[in-house]
Amino acid sequence: MKAVNLFLIVVFTLWGRITEAQELPVKNWNGNNKKPLVVYISGDGGFNSFTNSFCTAINKDGYTIAAINARSYFWSKKTPEQAAADLTAYLDAAVKGRPNRQIILIGYSFGADVAPFIVNRLPVAVKKYLVGTVLMAPSASTDFEIHIADMWGKAKKRGMDVVAEINKLGNSRTAIIMAADDKDFPVRLVTLKNFKNEVLRGGHHFDGDTDFLAKTVQKYF
Repeated sequence: MKAVNLFLIVVFTLWGRITEAQELPVKNWNGNNKKPLVVYISGDGGFNSFTNSFCTAINKDGYTIAAINARSYFWSKKTPEQAAADLTAYLDAAVKGRPNRQIILIGYSFGADVAPFIVNRLPVAVKKYLVGTVLMAPSASTDFEIHIADMWGKAKKRGMDVVAEINKLGNSRTAIIMAADDKDFPVRLVTLKNFKNEVLRGGHHFDGDTDFLAKTVQKYF
């Protein structure tokens, strides 16, 4: 019995160490490393046709894209601190040796909700390379976990205030791109000084016009 108990202690200790730092599920589009690295956090649909089309459109203009599959990564609940630590570990390796170490962070939907929490917890050594954050179709609240109900359009209020976290971004260049048919995000409550807001036609997926969306987003790079 003692041997079994010791085995279980070892297993759970190792499991805890494994879950402390998780490798991000990333898909890369290689581009010109003299341009900033674009980090994209997907919506809860993960690597769906919207994400693939949007990232391809950005990549066509020469940018290297590192797209994070939010559906996979946040399927089990994370904390902002854990997500920031995992992104930091990825970026430390990703920017190493690049002639241009600047980083642009784009979040879409669920990815836009969690992005400001992550940015605010990045270490200074990483944050100094962040030159802009673009949030596309954000919600007013989040909780760092994928919910099936949200994926079916039955989202409810979560416990973490997205607008309040955006307002903590300070002087960081921030843009929010909203869809005309999305009425839930209270953009009027954003108080950042270095902030831009643009509303595009269509619904939550911007009518699928990812080429136009990519061109719009690049105005804020």
